Amino acid sequence: MTAAIDSNRLNRYRGQWEFARGTSSVGSTPTDLQIGRSNTCNFKCVYCVDHRIGNTKPRTRLSDAAWTDLSALIPQTEILAFHGISEFFIDPEFFDILKSCADAKATLRLNTNGSVCTTRHLDALRRYPGRIVIDFSLDAATPDTFARIRGWDFWRVVRNIRTFVQCFAERPASTWAAISFVITKSNVHEMVPMVSLAKSLGVDVLTYYTLHDEQYLDWTVEAKHGGRFVYVEETVRNFPEIFNREIERTRKIADLIGMKIEIPAPIAPTAAEEDET
Repeated sequence: MTAAIDSNRLNRYRGQWEFARGTSSVGSTPTDLQIGRSNTCNFKCVYCVDHRIGNTKPRTRLSDAAWTDLSALIPQTEILAFHGISEFFIDPEFFDILKSCADAKATLRLNTNGSVCTTRHLDALRRYPGRIVIDFSLDAATPDTFARIRGWDFWRVVRNIRTFVQCFAERPASTWAAISFVITKSNVHEMVPMVSLAKSLGVDVLTYYTLHDEQYLDWTVEAKHGGRFVYVEETVRNFPEIFNREIERTRKIADLIGMKIEIPAPIAPTAAEEDET
């Protein structure tokens, strides 16, 4: 057992001991840490919060004292996630960070758009000694819809996902691979074919999400394919009957072909709608 494993296990035991005794001044650090290294991404997805009206945030990256303090926690952490409004696989320190996580043998949680799949990335992940949980954001089952929502090369991303999954099959440690699909008015018709695509790519689970529906999320952007994307018109509350129908159809096809899915519940009818029936 390495010193790194001793360090993160000891930290967990210390945290449990402090919690059980109601310690007010603790010496432990989080055992599960999510880090958003930057807000830099090589995609410009139409529903990304960075498109909100009036957004002037510059592209930034954790550095200097902030990153020094966070990276010092890695040896003591059991689960390390690198998520956020960014693409971690293009981070210039990706391989150095991965090595620090590997030295700790921590569970690694990654979220990626699937655009980066170099030999070096594949080798680094293949050799990673701990568990990997990785989520590929796809949001479409056809090139046209993918271009409208994510503005990139659909077939290249699909090939990359397949390559990663095949690489993971060679790992001695366990891997859990997922595809995520954010449901919008533009892609709701592809929920069912997405099940077959996910099955063919060999991922463990297909996870559906609904588009966030908050008042401040209100913008219109020109999509690379398919005209304008009006955020407020794309939320599922605008097409509840279609949404509910596709939820049911998606469940049925997933059960039929044996694809594990996680999917939102149907939208319940309002009191007025129930009265009408």
